[in-house]
Amino acid sequence: MFLRANLILLVLFLFACNSRVENLVLSPVFSDYMVLQQSTEVVFWGKSSPKENIEITGTWGKSSSVIADNNGEWELKLPTPSAGGPYEVVVNDSKNSIVYKDILIGEVWLASGQSNMQWKLNQCEDCIDNQDEEIANANYDEIRFFNNPMDLSMEVVKNQSWRKVKSEYAKEREGLNSKESFSATGYFFARELYKKLKVPIGIIGSSWGGTRVEAWTSPNKLKQIYSENQELLSGIDMSYNEYEKGIERYNDSISNVNADLLGFKIFEIPEWSEDSIHWKKIKSGWENLNLVDKNFSKENFDDSSWPRWIANQPNPYDIERKGTFETVFDYEKKLLSDGVIWFRTNIFVDNNNEDYTLVFKDGIDDTDQTYFNGRLIGNTFSYNKERNYIVSKEIINKGSNSIAIRITDLRGIGGFNGPVLLKNSSEIINIPYNSFRFKHHAFVNALSSFMVHDLNLTELLNVSDSLEKMILIPKDVNSPNAYSRLYRNILSNVIPYTIKGTIWYQGESNVSNYSEYETLFSAMIDDWRETWGYDFPFYYAQIAPFPEPGTLGVREAQRNTLKSTDNTGMAVLMDIGEEDDIHPHNKQDVGKRLALLALDKQYGFNYVSSGPEYKSHQAKGRYLYVDFDSVGSGLGFIGGENGFEIAGNDNVFYPAAAKIVNNRIRLYSKDVKRPTNVRYGWKNWTVGTLFNKEGLPASSFSSTKFR
Repeated sequence: MFLRANLILLVLFLFACNSRVENLVLSPVFSDYMVLQQSTEVVFWGKSSPKENIEITGTWGKSSSVIADNNGEWELKLPTPSAGGPYEVVVNDSKNSIVYKDILIGEVWLASGQSNMQWKLNQCEDCIDNQDEEIANANYDEIRFFNNPMDLSMEVVKNQSWRKVKSEYAKEREGLNSKESFSATGYFFARELYKKLKVPIGIIGSSWGGTRVEAWTSPNKLKQIYSENQELLSGIDMSYNEYEKGIERYNDSISNVNADLLGFKIFEIPEWSEDSIHWKKIKSGWENLNLVDKNFSKENFDDSSWPRWIANQPNPYDIERKGTFETVFDYEKKLLSDGVIWFRTNIFVDNNNEDYTLVFKDGIDDTDQTYFNGRLIGNTFSYNKERNYIVSKEIINKGSNSIAIRITDLRGIGGFNGPVLLKNSSEIINIPYNSFRFKHHAFVNALSSFMVHDLNLTELLNVSDSLEKMILIPKDVNSPNAYSRLYRNILSNVIPYTIKGTIWYQGESNVSNYSEYETLFSAMIDDWRETWGYDFPFYYAQIAPFPEPGTLGVREAQRNTLKSTDNTGMAVLMDIGEEDDIHPHNKQDVGKRLALLALDKQYGFNYVSSGPEYKSHQAKGRYLYVDFDSVGSGLGFIGGENGFEIAGNDNVFYPAAAKIVNNRIRLYSKDVKRPTNVRYGWKNWTVGTLFNKEGLPASSFSSTKFR
């Protein structure tokens, strides 16, 4: 039933983590320490010699067998008992045997989304509330994680395996794709389930920061919902190779038109990966990338015409980071705030008798090629990894020395995340941002191509708006955000591993097309259920308030998805957003609220699992009364009775005074004589104040259609 050539792809050919046998292979998602879903028939799949008899036996007394097909592919279902263990699972064919040890039977959930689900307990310093204590206490033998890595090559997954929750693993920071690391939100969700259910909990983590919902959706499902793009997507049901070739031909034509129309030089963006193992294989593509800019790295290049770096734009994400592109270029102008920028400075060194280290504290976002006196000393792709580049004394001048850095930001925030230092054993030289001269050298077009320009800063600022309207946009094919890319190259690693359900935390990267998000999100949920072959529960975190335009639109789309898609639940986060950080530090409540939904709806605990949900409203004279579902033991305000607005037939909204009357909200504004409509929390950035007495916040909402 689940033998899907387009899904299984490479994973069917991967060796089990604890085995090096020939001819009999299973996906790495099967390993020692795995958790299998209780009281069901769990799916095993793999590859062997053609027509081989495959038998799988669990030491709980159940077995199952199947004959491999002509390609050697096979799939079977093994009955599981109620929760317990440890057990062993033995997989045999006529020549080989694989034994998986210390297997637990319990509840298995898939945890997916973007960076807020990916975020680890020790992602960075002070990234999680009560971080040190949480890490120290993360010791649960019966909570286990499989980390599906962020690697489009599908190579890193070969080294992954299930791991128990251990404090020593929770301390990992740099190894974001290591087998030891695990999602903080996923962990807090699992911990809450474990405490209440008292059975083993397995979490399959499969997230990728900054990703759009389209990347997680199958091509056939996208084809169904994007009928207006039929011409472009007409080959989507062909083989992936044929489809990608078609997209590449389309993009080539787009590049030619852009080059002719604008006079820019067009270059393909090299392959990239935030995984350090894969980066080792592809970094040469960036080292050798020539954007007609090799002279910029030379020691004696004349940069006197370049302006100095002066941060003069308010950065909505982090006001302290004055080295990000967004502090010089308006963050809403993505054409400028993403792209390639060269930085150059000269630094005086008195002691050239020992090596120095050039340090970029907290990293560079996304990639850098760094030169000291014209010599390449560093080449890294990572949005947050600290750089420590050795500067050999052999290349250091006594006196003036040049530093040249090409920084490429592909999306989101870009540039220096922290101080730049040159240090040795006895001195530390701080290199201020305003000592750098800079040149914006290339635009990024849909993560598909670089567009190299020769505009100075004044020209760039003057023509950027008109350029943005003129540039033709290619289709993203090489990045994680390409249509169906993560469905194909990431999710396929774990399909169709038997799960109880899915938790999801994503949406921030779809703010630019929030009007489509409900359709896209509902389609993705349906798509996954169709792929797995059953209607599992899907619980998701509504994104927290944040200043970025479109945030409100995504929140509203997520609220509406509850009505349009069955067997779903939404954890509202109106009270935990942070104005200067898109990653709320309170991951504990996110996990708890997702767990509360599961415990209530899936496990029969009959909890109040949602905050007040807008139901209806009624006008009485100059007052407007609002009714809610999920009020629990009653409505309440925390932090003020604000956030409500009402409007008359003209739909001009005014702030309204709110009061709880008989478990309803009564609203009044002196500016509205005949109220007809209501909204609450209707801003990108706000702090929710309406809760039920169980402490769960209400979502933002409007009685009028979002515009």
